[in-house]
Amino acid sequence: MAVDVPDATPVPSAPPGSGHLPEPAVDVRGLVVVVGGTRALDGVDLRVPAGCVHGVVGAAGSGKTTLIRVLATLLHPDGGSARVLGCDVVAEADAVRDRVGRTGRSAGFAEQLSGGGNLVQLARLLGYSRAAALQRTDQLLAGFGLTAAAGRPLGTYSPAMRRRLDLAASIVVRPELVLLDEPTTDLDPHCRAEVAAVLRALVRAGTTVLLTTRDLDEAGRLADRLSVLAAGRIVAEGTASEIGARAALPQ
Repeated sequence: MAVDVPDATPVPSAPPGSGHLPEPAVDVRGLVVVVGGTRALDGVDLRVPAGCVHGVVGAAGSGKTTLIRVLATLLHPDGGSARVLGCDVVAEADAVRDRVGRTGRSAGFAEQLSGGGNLVQLARLLGYSRAAALQRTDQLLAGFGLTAAAGRPLGTYSPAMRRRLDLAASIVVRPELVLLDEPTTDLDPHCRAEVAAVLRALVRAGTTVLLTTRDLDEAGRLADRLSVLAAGRIVAEGTASEIGARAALPQ
């Protein structure tokens, strides 16, 4: 599938500081999250430059979803700091939410609506007029190869089609950062290739992508650089080949 992600007016970025290095999309330092007496995140340091796909790889229970929830301002850290696009996720949570798109393995779509109907409804909630919402929906459906299925009930969508709809929903207003929690889980190889094409199109359109996955090989195909998370700690960073040459993914 040739993917051409349609553009939308991005949320304005803060002007860069004179003489400073570019602000990273994600800057996490010593992040701690305690859940039920256990450190789900135990001193995580993570820096993601803007304009790339960065993968966080780890087994179930390693802390991947907890990290995504902190960055999306859905969970407050118990220690350390996390800044997204230069904004503190606690003190400036509203600013983070205005500039970040997030989707997981099951987006909160209305099952009684069609794929197109869900996008129109979301666009209206985000402030589009009805005419503009319809126009933006048509752009997104075309860009993600869903025009022919626009009027079909959501229950008839394949897993890959729902994943593409998830991604389309996350850029109704194009965010500067998209957070994806295991976007290719349960997909066949062809569907995974489609998702990879979408991610590359997002980056070409100016969006940074941070995704999680359990599969090191899959992460290597999707992401430019990886961080391996185990028991709430980053234990390795680099490209997939660099990490694979040093050690196997902790189980």
